[in-house]
Amino acid sequence: RDCLQDGQSWLAGFVQGLAASLICVPLLSWTEDDTGSVGELSRIGVDGYDRVDNVLLELIIAVVLREEPSAAVHALLPVLVGQARGEAEGGGFGAFPFHKLARLSDEPSRATNTRAAA
Repeated sequence: RDCLQDGQSWLAGFVQGLAASLICVPLLSWTEDDTGSVGELSRIGVDGYDRVDNVLLELIIAVVLREEPSAAVHALLPVLVGQARGEAEGGGFGAFPFHKLARLSDEPSRATNTRAAA
């Protein structure tokens, strides 16, 4: 098992690890209060708001690596989850709220795409 070394760039370590992986399995979540990895993306594009989103950055890099013939990545298999349930509800996760997808901006995150291109 490989881990980031102290002081090593998170992004460089992520790209290195992903480039050596056969399959990328991102866990994508959206909670009832619009948090989670996808829920946070719903804020981008609202009133001109933009920022580098690390989850989106990871997905962009994964897609680029998947399309690169010399890369090891052969498949992207996202797992979509909704709100985490408490023990009283049996644990696990609720269904991913597909009905919220319309809240995502049609405009790409310039900040994230600029970072991905660097």
